[in-house]
Amino acid sequence: MNRVVEEMPVAAAQPDPESAEWLRVLGRGGQQREAALARLHTMLLRIAQTEARRRGPQLKITDPELEDLAYQATADALLAITAKLGQFRGESRFTTWAYKFVILEVSARIGRHFWRRPDVPLDAEDWDRLPGRFGFEPARRSGWRDLLTALRRAVDTEL
Repeated sequence: MNRVVEEMPVAAAQPDPESAEWLRVLGRGGQQREAALARLHTMLLRIAQTEARRRGPQLKITDPELEDLAYQATADALLAITAKLGQFRGESRFTTWAYKFVILEVSARIGRHFWRRPDVPLDAEDWDRLPGRFGFEPARRSGWRDLLTALRRAVDTEL
């Protein structure tokens, strides 16, 4: 017996009191909104700086670049949040929802960083770890190590 089940629209969850206050203040104009935006910017900047510092060293991005990246990501996240206030469903705390925006902005900016500077040098230990990732047996590893040595030499001299 085939029955068509109608999907019920999912009702938005009732936001917690703190989230409701954020929505109320940010939805208005005036000095209260400006003060809330400043508080939110400070919170988001702290998250962006933490995320950028966490990911920066392994990506060889310097401190001034990381700081600039964090500020830009914060500004863009703040714009996105204020544009999408009406889409907040109350399924999490408002601040958790807002943090998602800044984390995504930091990730996007770090991704763009590589397109501007595609030359990511591999250190000797990076090349040495490469055969282990393929899961080869010791006999095949030797052959692959020779191939990788030749590849490394070609990359260093030709590219």
